[in-house]
Amino acid sequence: MKLATLSLGVLVAIALAASPSALAQEPPPENDAAPVNKELIDAALKLTQSAAVKYEFTLADGAKSVAALRNDPVLKWSNPSVGEIHGNVFLWTVDSRPVAVGSLFKWFTPHTHMSHEFHSLAEVPLVAKYEEREVWQPQKGGVTFAPVPRAARPADTAARRLLQMREIAKGFSATKTERDGNQQELRLLPQPIYRYAAAKQKIIDGALFVLVQGTDPEVFVLLEARGEPDTAQWMLAPARMNSVAFDLRYHDASIWNVEIMPWSDVGSHAQPYTTFMFKMP
Repeated sequence: MKLATLSLGVLVAIALAASPSALAQEPPPENDAAPVNKELIDAALKLTQSAAVKYEFTLADGAKSVAALRNDPVLKWSNPSVGEIHGNVFLWTVDSRPVAVGSLFKWFTPHTHMSHEFHSLAEVPLVAKYEEREVWQPQKGGVTFAPVPRAARPADTAARRLLQMREIAKGFSATKTERDGNQQELRLLPQPIYRYAAAKQKIIDGALFVLVQGTDPEVFVLLEARGEPDTAQWMLAPARMNSVAFDLRYHDASIWNVEIMPWSDVGSHAQPYTTFMFKMP
C-alpha cells in the first residue's frame, strides 16, 4: 500500500492523446476481490482519469519527444485490507513504448486524500508538467535493461513470443520490506497489463508485468525482445511503485534490489520514483 508523502497546493498531472499500441492489447486484469462499493470505484475512476489528462511528459532526448497518454487505465486496483481505497494505473507512451507509469488513487476511508505516484520507464531523463508547470524532473533515466538469464531467442511470431514472456514472468518473485521492517511477499499477475512494439527503437515485442500486494501494484517489470530479428534477445528492466525496499528474484536468484528511499528524496521530485498527495474534503 502506498504512503503519499508530499502535498502540492495544486493538483498535479499530464495530458495527451491516446496512442494505440502496435500490438493487440490484453484486457486489464480483473481484481481478485469483489468490488466493495461500485459507486466509489466509479468515482475514483473519474477522478483519476480527470487528473491523468493534466500531465505532460517530455523526454530529454534529441527530439524532445512528447508522450501520449493511454486514456483507459491498464490496471484497476483496491486495497480493502487498509480501508476503502481505489486506484488506477495509467501509461504514457512514445512510439507505443511506455515511458512513464502512474498509479493514481483515492482514499475514501479512513482517509480522504488523493495520491499520484509515478515512475519513469524511460532510459533518458524526462520532464513532467501539470498545466504547464514543471513538477517532476528525474535527473536520470528510470530503468536499466539487462539480459534475461538463460532465456531462449525471441520466437518468430507474436503469439509464441507472448508465451515466452509469460513463461519468463513466471520466474519472478519479490519481497517488499516496509519502513518498520515488516516483510511481505508479492504476487505476480500472470498476464501482462500492456503489450507493445516499437520499431524505431528496435523493440520487436514488449510487455509490462506487475507484482502486487493484493491488487495494489508494487513492482513493474518491462520485458522486451530487443535488436535485429536475427540477433534479438530478451531484456528486462524493473521499476518500483513505492518508496520502501524491494528484492526482485528470478528463479529464486536475486537480480534487483532497491533500498528504502529517504523522504527527502521522495519529496525532491528529482528521482525516477516520486509521489504527490492532494488534500480533499
